[in-house]
Amino acid sequence: MTQRDTVYKLMNIQPGEGKTVLLFVTYSLFMGVAVAVFYTCTTSLFLTSFTRSELPIAFIAGGVLIYGLGLAVRLLQRTISFVQLNRTLLAFLVVTVASMLMAPSQMHTKWLYFVLFLWNRVFVFINGITFWATASRIFNLQQAKRLFSFISMGDVISSVLSYFSVPILLRFVSTEKLLFISLISLFVCAGLLTVIMKRCHSQFTAVPSQAQTSGEAIADSEPLVDPPYYRLLYLLALLPVFGLVYVEFMFTVELKEVFPDKEIMAGFLGIFFGFCAIVEAAIKSFLYNRLISTYSIRTGIILLPLTLLFSYVVTAVYGSLYGTTSLFVAFVTLSRFFMSSVRKSINDPAYQVLFQPIPSIERTRLQSRIEGGPKALGNTLAGVLLLILTKFSAITLVHLSYLFLIVIGVWTYVAFQVRTEYRDMLQKAVAKSAALLQTLATRSPKAAISENSRRLSSNQSFDLMVQLAHSDSPEDRLRAALELGHSGRYYAYTHLLTLLQDEHPVVRKAALLAAGNLRKPELWARLLDHLVLEQYRNTAMTALVSIGEPVVPVLTRFFNNTDQSPDVQAHVVRLVNEIGGETALRFLRARINHPVQAVRDNVFEGLHKMRHRATVTERSHILLQLDEQLGFLVWLGAARLDLGDYSRQSALIQSLEAEKQLVVPKIFHLLAVLYGDDRFDVIGRLITEPNNELQGYLIELLNTTLPDEFKRKIVPLFADVPLAQKLSRCAVYYPQQRLSTEARLHDIINKDFNKITPRLKAIAIRELLNDFHTDPTTILVASAASANRLISETAFYVLHVRNPVRFAALHTALYPLADKTHYQTADRIAKGLTLDNLLIQQDELVRSEAATTQFAQTET
Repeated sequence: MTQRDTVYKLMNIQPGEGKTVLLFVTYSLFMGVAVAVFYTCTTSLFLTSFTRSELPIAFIAGGVLIYGLGLAVRLLQRTISFVQLNRTLLAFLVVTVASMLMAPSQMHTKWLYFVLFLWNRVFVFINGITFWATASRIFNLQQAKRLFSFISMGDVISSVLSYFSVPILLRFVSTEKLLFISLISLFVCAGLLTVIMKRCHSQFTAVPSQAQTSGEAIADSEPLVDPPYYRLLYLLALLPVFGLVYVEFMFTVELKEVFPDKEIMAGFLGIFFGFCAIVEAAIKSFLYNRLISTYSIRTGIILLPLTLLFSYVVTAVYGSLYGTTSLFVAFVTLSRFFMSSVRKSINDPAYQVLFQPIPSIERTRLQSRIEGGPKALGNTLAGVLLLILTKFSAITLVHLSYLFLIVIGVWTYVAFQVRTEYRDMLQKAVAKSAALLQTLATRSPKAAISENSRRLSSNQSFDLMVQLAHSDSPEDRLRAALELGHSGRYYAYTHLLTLLQDEHPVVRKAALLAAGNLRKPELWARLLDHLVLEQYRNTAMTALVSIGEPVVPVLTRFFNNTDQSPDVQAHVVRLVNEIGGETALRFLRARINHPVQAVRDNVFEGLHKMRHRATVTERSHILLQLDEQLGFLVWLGAARLDLGDYSRQSALIQSLEAEKQLVVPKIFHLLAVLYGDDRFDVIGRLITEPNNELQGYLIELLNTTLPDEFKRKIVPLFADVPLAQKLSRCAVYYPQQRLSTEARLHDIINKDFNKITPRLKAIAIRELLNDFHTDPTTILVASAASANRLISETAFYVLHVRNPVRFAALHTALYPLADKTHYQTADRIAKGLTLDNLLIQQDELVRSEAATTQFAQTET
């Protein structure tokens, strides 16, 4: 592992993300320098030039300015592209800052300082669009959760350097001259933005789909504030800005009393915000990702109001008892510390993630509306309130503390509402994706028997039906079977008994369906007999389903036969699932602990289909089964990792992936039965789809839906991280041993038949054709004795190639035995059966052709 890979792993950066992330970090680094220096200098210039009563006016003016900019941005969005908009906004910031800093010396009045102070809000507004909106278009939901805190790390580093450098730089240059550092940093940001736009050009210029285009039209015609989730986002944008202005007012009023000189004040602000930035960096590096991954996005949203609630309760109580002494100032400073460190390190990145479930077309517009709408309104409302309150000399900072506690209470309540609305928004995003996938799904072909389901005319006599049933012509017998099923005559079943033994498959299948239509108990035993015959099994199952719930007790006795094969039992359970009803539910509940895995899988699928919720006594069985399935999924991942030398297109890896596709829905069926939540069914059907954005929604929905007892076990299995990292995260619950390629192939071959399909075993056996260190004779002989023909034939062939002498001895030993099936298989291989004619090869050929046909139909 290279040093770069080590750093990427430490920073939770996945392969392919490094260069893009580095560009964003560098951009935030220089923007952080610009913001930190500009804020420190303009705040000190403003506070030494204006009185306390004029500070709320500046807040109001800032809110009005940002609202006006927001309106201008909305107009621009209708005429220019997203890329052009970003470039225009950053150019506007550079030109306006340069114009004010290069103004003639006679214009350096306090009103220029007033405008410069207002421009702090412009910095925040434009950075919210050029940085965060761009990041939200490039990164999907899971990337946003991992990276949004990290990509703003440059801002933190530059803030630490800038804030601590201000007191030193002020010894050599004036506060006004120091502002030129901000201007230089803005020029660098403009260049970096151009590079980012070029690198990610395809993600901004991709042609929208028809659904997206219609969504865009709707977004233009309908107000974005209508959905409840959007209103929640508006409030969660307004309240932090309102709180920031409120806290900043109290902080600056106290600061002006302590530091009347602008140079000394600027130095203090540099040191104070430097420490805030250090804490912010520590939180982003070591706490944010763990906090969000463990406790979800909601924690990031509620943490800031909770910390402020604590600090302002202490501030208000202390102020009531002891007045605005130095310790009161310290508590106000603590609140400003929370507003800087917690807001920037946790609240802001978490808030940006809340936009990810919104379609990208709406997302960008909503972000610009929020920057110019509720955030501007937060400035204005706080400024108006403070302006009114400061007109009354009787109102002190202690009273302001109590009033702000009311605002924090509302803020905390709104923050707690985000979990429900966020989860609902994720479900809507998933539902849209599910609907789209449903429209793309190909329809299954109709059964051939349905083409022959035409009935004879109702006036045909029963005697004619009897004659046709005993005709030598298969066409006549077929007509008789079809008509007898709808005759309604009591003794029709006696003639169907004969047709149910017909040698012609089409006639017999028609008779089976007719027996189902008649619903006569005298025919049920014959229908059950056909469940054992693979050729007629599906038709017999269709007939039994048409009989309905009365046949379930008969199926129960048939299932309980001691000589019944597990394969037939699994099909019986599927049949009961289709029939449904209370009797079927009792049948399934009695078999949730069946020893055969395939039977249990169908049982739980049926329980889910019938919307059964586990009782207290059933929970332990389901929890055990869920744990087994999760362990098996981890085992599949370990096998995939050990077989890393195989390409993704190889039959072995494709077969492992097919096993995963089988086990994942089973896990979510169990969760649905365990918790009675149908959302798990949707997640199970979609989570393996090759769509990063959809997977991000589903994983986040799991995070908000799963109880804590399974969240740590399940979510890492589907996280957007490398396979080795997934296994590492799951090692606490499901440890896996690293094996060589040969040892892993042996492990697959020896895996319990209850766990994996015969096809995977057969493919693993075929891989033993390659030369390995160990002689595979023993494992091949054992596999050749398998009752499954796919496994047995493959094992015989590989044994014939790798150890001809042992194969010949086995071939000879099988001849006198009653086991004719295995002898015939070995005999065909001894007579020259080629690799291409093996069942496993033919199976792969059929699958390949089916996949090609399905792809062609999808394209059409």
